[in-house]
Amino acid sequence: MKRTAIICMIMLSLLTLRAFSQEISYEIKVSYNENQIPLTADIKINVTKGTPFYTFYLMTNDPVHGEILRESGPVEKRSFTFDAVQTGKYFIKIVDRNGMSAGKTVDIASGNN
Repeated sequence: MKRTAIICMIMLSLLTLRAFSQEISYEIKVSYNENQIPLTADIKINVTKGTPFYTFYLMTNDPVHGEILRESGPVEKRSFTFDAVQTGKYFIKIVDRNGMSAGKTVDIASGNN
């Protein structure tokens, strides 16, 4: 009986976390490093809504099967920058402590001036 009560309490706490989880809202800013050859850019992600800690991923441009190119590891701060990213299309993925995720494609264009 006691074991069943403990299991029920654990399940309820897990469901409560999911029920009160916030979706992730964010902004992405790309800053080109025009003095570098080849051209690179810094991708800065600012999370405006979500539950810290966050993990930020720079992936190939496939949200489902993309390869992780860089990963921040769990960070408490709401912003993270991937520095010196070469030209190409990438998928930026953000995952918060509750497992909520969000992301979008970012195009680092070679002809941007």
